[in-house]
Amino acid sequence: MRVRRDLWGLGRNGLLFTGFVISVIFWLLEASNHVLFFADSDVFEAVFAPTWHELWMRLTVVAAIMAFAVLANFMVNARRRAEDAATRALSEVDQVFETAADGMRIVDRNFRVLKANETFAKLVGLPKNEIIGRKCYDVFWGEMCESPGCPLTRILAGEQDVEYDSDKVRPNGTSVPCIVSATPFRRPDGMIIGIVEDFKDISERKQVERNLKKTGVRLRELTAHLQCIREEERSRIAREIHDELGQVLTALSLDVRWLKKRLPAEQTELQDKIQSMAELITTTVSSISRICSELRPAILDDVGLSAAIEWQAEEFTSRTGIACEIRTDPSEIKLSEELSVAVFRIFQETLTNIVRHARASKVEVQLQLTPSEFSMKVCDDGIGIEVSGPQKVKTFGLLGVKERVRGFGGELKLANGDTGGTCLDIVIPAPDLGPATPNCRWLADNLRRGNRRHSATCLCY
Repeated sequence: MRVRRDLWGLGRNGLLFTGFVISVIFWLLEASNHVLFFADSDVFEAVFAPTWHELWMRLTVVAAIMAFAVLANFMVNARRRAEDAATRALSEVDQVFETAADGMRIVDRNFRVLKANETFAKLVGLPKNEIIGRKCYDVFWGEMCESPGCPLTRILAGEQDVEYDSDKVRPNGTSVPCIVSATPFRRPDGMIIGIVEDFKDISERKQVERNLKKTGVRLRELTAHLQCIREEERSRIAREIHDELGQVLTALSLDVRWLKKRLPAEQTELQDKIQSMAELITTTVSSISRICSELRPAILDDVGLSAAIEWQAEEFTSRTGIACEIRTDPSEIKLSEELSVAVFRIFQETLTNIVRHARASKVEVQLQLTPSEFSMKVCDDGIGIEVSGPQKVKTFGLLGVKERVRGFGGELKLANGDTGGTCLDIVIPAPDLGPATPNCRWLADNLRRGNRRHSATCLCY
């Protein structure tokens, strides 16, 4: 463009000056020809004082020349402005392309790299001059290269945008997880001549996800350990209360009966006191039995889950007045010790939530065991809750239930019932008996190895 301006001599107004010069030359040549061929005037008169006819002809030609010069000057300047704008736009696009934080490359219809930015060169690990001109799948390739899922193939088939996650392989053999976006690369007339690919390196994000996953596993192991300790402590306390206090209270009861038999019948005041003591001992024994059952119900270990659920439902009805209907299929359901205790604790927590929040008058419980899964559904006729899925649950009790079910590889669904109230539905796949007396080290080892089937048999998770 600089060369073109210099040819015209005076930059943007060069054509106007050129038109003026041509007009002057034409004027002088016309005057000279008039003097030379007609010889009816001298040169001065022909140049500065032509006849009216000669003046009109010359002015017509000069006006045409200047009009052409003005029009040409306008067109040339307009073209120059368009070229300047195009140059600036191209420069800005190149600058954006070269300084983009993501790796970018342009690939033609023959899979050859037409252009690549510095970020892409660093991502690939090659200089730009070794990238441009090579096949795209020879420089940076993934599982979709040379397949129907190739971005270039899909865009040429009519898709407008293609985006996917893929592990791309560098020429040195190392892989980089990337988010790849591909868009059509078109000519000014709209014809697709290739694609523009954008590569976002997500290695750090993947590493964070792996770290979070490891942290989650460690937290689950810690939760499993704490739950194991909690259940073992409950069993120990229940056993000690039963053995120690039970023996003492039994001895006291026998002593009170012995005293009562030896007191004279006429000492009514002492007889009443002894009777009051005996009743207090009986009440204390009942309280101890209730506390031991709450800590570790013996019925769960003796006759299985179905009977334990029915017993807990009867206790719940007698304490709250809320009717509780139990349906089991088959009639006797026995699971592993760990899974039975976990389901029993979930049932207890569900009943507690119903008492606190539901304002229900009836509860229906359905237990079902098939060769492939165990399920428990608890529905009430209360006020219901606003929830669209388990992810909306925010109370600690239900979060604990969710974690227990998740620990067994199961699923928790919480929704409003068809006729009002709330339904809690848990499904645990393929329950098995597992080891008879698991410990926390066994559980942690299975969790670390990813052995979900066996870890699902431990109540602690």
